[in-house]
Amino acid sequence: MSRLRRFNRKILGFSTDYTHEGESDQDEVSVLPLDTEEQEELIQKFEVNAHVTNKLYINILSVLYLLYGGLLMMIVRKSRGHIKLAVLAGANSLICSCITLRYNIINDYFLFKKFKLRVSNFSINILNIALLVFMGWISFNHVMEDKKTLFCLQVPMFLFWVAMLVKRWARKTEDEIADLRRMKYKYKNA
Repeated sequence: MSRLRRFNRKILGFSTDYTHEGESDQDEVSVLPLDTEEQEELIQKFEVNAHVTNKLYINILSVLYLLYGGLLMMIVRKSRGHIKLAVLAGANSLICSCITLRYNIINDYFLFKKFKLRVSNFSINILNIALLVFMGWISFNHVMEDKKTLFCLQVPMFLFWVAMLVKRWARKTEDEIADLRRMKYKYKNA
């Protein structure tokens, strides 16, 4: 809870000076009603901070996906048979996870001038789940004795769930900021 208070104080612009008793000065500060301009400034500070934080997390995860994808490509060169198929499915799953994490895609492609193919994050996630099931099936049927390879093949599934949680967290933050905008009250300062 103290971390949340520090975050809110940082956003509100309060100082973090501490008194000699260990208590902060913010507990004594009374927050007066904010006029409409101050409310808008505060909401914009929340938006900017949320955007910067989300961008940082997405960039860190993207680098992690690229590094692990490179490791899987090195494993593909050395592996054979069923393991090679599972590792390729894992690499493709990482690509799908990275795309859905970084972009919101809705695009229509016309094939043969009659058939329309809609590509969206939902369809990419369905493809990703199919790749993860395929990879899991191969790894549990053919790689059970090699625990290191089995663990390496389960990392793309973990990274898929991390990407889904980060996207959900970012969407929830955007919804909460939109709720703040709806909750603004009219108050004019004299």
